[in-house]
Amino acid sequence: MKNRWLINIILLVMVLSISLFLFLKPSKIKQTKQFSISTFNLSDFDSIKVDFPSRASVIFKKSTESWDMVEPIKGRADQFSVQKIISIVATSSSEKLPSNDLAKYGLDKPTMNLKLIHKGVEEEFIFGTYNSVTEDQYLLYKDNVYLISGSYSESASTQPIELIDKSPLSKSEQIKDFDFSRLEQWKSKKLKVTRNNNEWSANEGNQLKQSDMAEWFDMTWVKNPAKSVEKFAIDLRIPYKSFDIHTTDGKKITFLRVQESPETQLYRVDEGLLYHFGSDIGFTMLNPPVEHSNK
Repeated sequence: MKNRWLINIILLVMVLSISLFLFLKPSKIKQTKQFSISTFNLSDFDSIKVDFPSRASVIFKKSTESWDMVEPIKGRADQFSVQKIISIVATSSSEKLPSNDLAKYGLDKPTMNLKLIHKGVEEEFIFGTYNSVTEDQYLLYKDNVYLISGSYSESASTQPIELIDKSPLSKSEQIKDFDFSRLEQWKSKKLKVTRNNNEWSANEGNQLKQSDMAEWFDMTWVKNPAKSVEKFAIDLRIPYKSFDIHTTDGKKITFLRVQESPETQLYRVDEGLLYHFGSDIGFTMLNPPVEHSNK
């Protein structure tokens, strides 16, 4: 019995000693040196061009507040997608290799060329093959070859239509009113709802609740991106029902209701784009919570 206690005490001392040693031992964390690709900021650029060996180039231009696609489709760009493309300037690599053997990295026949332009000066990023071990991609920039995540080229290689903003209205388009009077369900009421300092009002003969209107606007027109967007050649010989949206700066935006079911399709005339929505949310977009007044 005495021997068993001695053995337990010895084992306890050994465990405590090892634990204390591991606690006090300085940790040695191997740190891999990282090489910054560039010193640019994402906000430094005003134009983007993405060239491919076998398809049309994609070009973005920065306006005062946001990015627009100008080729091969004209339209408001998805801002997050554009920022993801530009973010290559802020990445880093654990590899920085000489560029004396481009064929070794597939850079003699690049899969994609990304040109970021700032103040008329081009910064060119050339994409090669993928590393078979890490699955990262070789990148040539300013006579150096880097190994970076393949997500950068994947973002820039997205089909152009998927890089278009799916919101029917841009954030800069401040809404003054909706004129639904030409839609058959509102013809008799000649419905027009007006927004002024976040307060809503309806034309004579219609009444509304502020909370209901605020929820309707936010749910259907502010936070309701389309399921998909497509460039569409509208046949104006077809008498589509339409409605107008006016902005606070005097702009008129006209939508044609191309289809109601099995999905709602709205064609924005000034953009030439067709927005696809589910039938339920599409119905709600065109039917604000307004009631006929008995007065």
